[in-house]
Amino acid sequence: MRVFIRGLFLLAMAWGGGGTAAAETVRVGGYPFPPFVEADGSGLARDLIDTLNKAQSDYVFTFVPVAARRRYGDLAEGRFDVMFFESPEWEWAEKGLPVDFTAIYLRGGEVFVARAQPGRGQDYFAELKGKSLVGILGYHYGFADFDADPGRLARDWNMKLVGSHSSSIDMVLAGRVDMAVVTDSYLWTYLGRTPEARRALLVSERLDQVYRHRALVRRGGPIAVATLDELLRRLDKDGTLPALWKRAGIVR
Repeated sequence: MRVFIRGLFLLAMAWGGGGTAAAETVRVGGYPFPPFVEADGSGLARDLIDTLNKAQSDYVFTFVPVAARRRYGDLAEGRFDVMFFESPEWEWAEKGLPVDFTAIYLRGGEVFVARAQPGRGQDYFAELKGKSLVGILGYHYGFADFDADPGRLARDWNMKLVGSHSSSIDMVLAGRVDMAVVTDSYLWTYLGRTPEARRALLVSERLDQVYRHRALVRRGGPIAVATLDELLRRLDKDGTLPALWKRAGIVR
């Protein structure tokens, strides 16, 4: 009889009568976008994933590497559920994909950099036509109306596309292009690691675009946008996110 009663108890536990529900896995997509996602997959997105996993137990956030230009197809195929440091302006609405966005939780922007030369000042950045540019394949630029098409960028803006901000800056320093467009957050960390570059580079006061970073959430996925929004809001309010940005060298 005892064995029978114990069997009923275990069945009840299995049906959820007294057990703890398993945590939902949330796949976080990320493409190279330093300092948010470095080429090796490390970076601020991974730090944010670790922070979220420590802050709650209902969800387990895991990182899924994707390519910048492939992220739309990967989302449509359900390959990831969430993407941090995204913007609705980056073709998501045009592609009609089933996504929602959290509130803004971090701001930043993109600046132009050129070689510092005698007599060259901020007026150098006023006109882009007639100059050669370099940027990142799959990125969206304000001066090009956020159209990431490589053919149009090359044809209309004389823009080369490479795989990293470091390559972009190297091309500027080598005189292979006139200017690069880089994220301000990457530039501050780069100049911190390479202080001699401060004298070699002229940085624009003009921003190509202002980042209003949000988290993208796939509709029908394991976590609702309102839930993630609340998690991020709580971490911002208690000082966890500001401390994370500060450790990463992000200028807010």
